[in-house]
Amino acid sequence: MKMRNLMAGMIAAGLANAMAGAAFADRIELSISTKAGQSGIAEVKVDGPSKDSPYNEVRTETLEYYISVRGDVPDKAGNNGLGGLKVENGPRENIVVDGSWTKYKVVAPYKDPWSGVAVNERVSPVKLCNDRLQQTSGAARESFFKKGVTFMHTPGYTVSGEVSYILDKWPFDEVKHYSDTLTAPVKITCMALYRPRPRQDTTTTGAPGPTGKPLPPTISEATFRIEPAQIVQDGKFLCPSQLKLYGHVEAIRKFYGKALFVGPHFLSAITILNFQAEGNRNVTGTYTMDWHKMGGLATQPNTEPKKQKLTFHFNVANKDGKLLKSVEETVEVSCKKIKVAVPTVGDEMTVKPAN
Repeated sequence: MKMRNLMAGMIAAGLANAMAGAAFADRIELSISTKAGQSGIAEVKVDGPSKDSPYNEVRTETLEYYISVRGDVPDKAGNNGLGGLKVENGPRENIVVDGSWTKYKVVAPYKDPWSGVAVNERVSPVKLCNDRLQQTSGAARESFFKKGVTFMHTPGYTVSGEVSYILDKWPFDEVKHYSDTLTAPVKITCMALYRPRPRQDTTTTGAPGPTGKPLPPTISEATFRIEPAQIVQDGKFLCPSQLKLYGHVEAIRKFYGKALFVGPHFLSAITILNFQAEGNRNVTGTYTMDWHKMGGLATQPNTEPKKQKLTFHFNVANKDGKLLKSVEETVEVSCKKIKVAVPTVGDEMTVKPAN
């Protein structure tokens, strides 16, 4: 006797683990159209604050793909296949698989696409747009600014599908699982930077003309200092393993902007500055030292590693990305030979200004 009452539980368990099943193209196939006017490819829009600034923002929040699915139903299957379809870490879309192509819309929260150059790494569309812009000149560059550029990037994102069939076998039905994947390209649109922007002032009267002396700059002061944060022992020497970056900003009136640290192959996270009135704010960052690239710690632990001369900038910009203040600090980082009493961080400074 067929035990149909057990099938619901078997199907649920099978679908949950179907992605681990073997992939058979004849049981499930995934396809995406790249023909003009029929494209089911997701679009990522990249924008910049103005015509005088580079691209700095991804506008897209949700990736949308239209994926076609089909599969040959096994002869002993009593029904069409039931399964799921998804893009990367997006939600699972339920599907029915039969011998005909059926198109499904699948979505996923935005994340950077795969690099295509470095293995298992992703690339920012902001970088792709800025790189393309830098490679243009003359009339092509002017067209880029005025009209923008759209191009395909491959690989973009991974689409995965799975299906389960119930096979009519004696004495119990059997559930078979199949899966398939494809790498879908993504459409990158670098938006036109030379275009009308929303007005900040929506009144119908013009702004009053300047009277008296111009206002002093909103950011009245910005300072920057660097100190060793952690040390590491290697052989007979103590070397800083991390540097702490300290920035200080003072504003004389209401201000909204951002601050960040820039160094050798280093860009810190952006800190939002939101002054409701006159005030000040401290900003910190961490820079990790790499002594191995200098040929010191890795090869000759008992030989003093070479000193490193590093230049950093503490930058303050407004909400549109316009640089208002930039403070430069250059330091010479060196190691100290261990004495009888091991110094702590700050004792016999290993970081000093490089004048």
